Amino acid sequence: MRKLILFGDSNTYGYDPRDFLGGRYGEDERWATIVRNALADRFDVIEEGMNGRQLPSIEYGYFTNLLTDLSAEDIFVMMLGTNDILLTYNPNVELVVTKLDRILSYVKENCKAQFILIAPPYIKVIEPEMQRYHNCCIEMNQRFLNLAKQYDITAFDASEWNIAMGSDGVHFSIDGHKKFAESLLEVLQGIL
Repeated sequence: MRKLILFGDSNTYGYDPRDFLGGRYGEDERWATIVRNALADRFDVIEEGMNGRQLPSIEYGYFTNLLTDLSAEDIFVMMLGTNDILLTYNPNVELVVTKLDRILSYVKENCKAQFILIAPPYIKVIEPEMQRYHNCCIEMNQRFLNLAKQYDITAFDASEWNIAMGSDGVHFSIDGHKKFAESLLEVLQGIL
């Protein structure tokens, strides 16, 4: 059966921002599981979400092994970048874009599967100090899309999907997970 890998951070994992101990939303509430259930007859959907994940270096064996083990029939969806911006006091979009450039160059040369880049929804401004992170997300997404275009890689901007965020402004709400799953399934239908 064809594989569909959903590679991302805590929003792919289904982190529940209401739970400070790292808990997850229920299986039927997480976007990756909703997608898995919707496509179960066509794909072996592998949920690869991890809290705190940033864009990996291409020297990171787990990421590159996932890519190189795929066939031309498979699909790899990656949504990362939020933590590269969020987990620093002075976010640097240039560094994030440089990391993605290396990844997309590697993908173009080594990945047989269809690679789909999702630029993540923006960090929501719920407190004034979050404004710089929000602004960096806007710039990051635009540059992600431009870079994907340069490499002729399919890309979508999830900030255009009107994803409802949870109370922390970073993680999807339950409604946000549902909307994200619907939006991703819609774009996948267009590709499939």
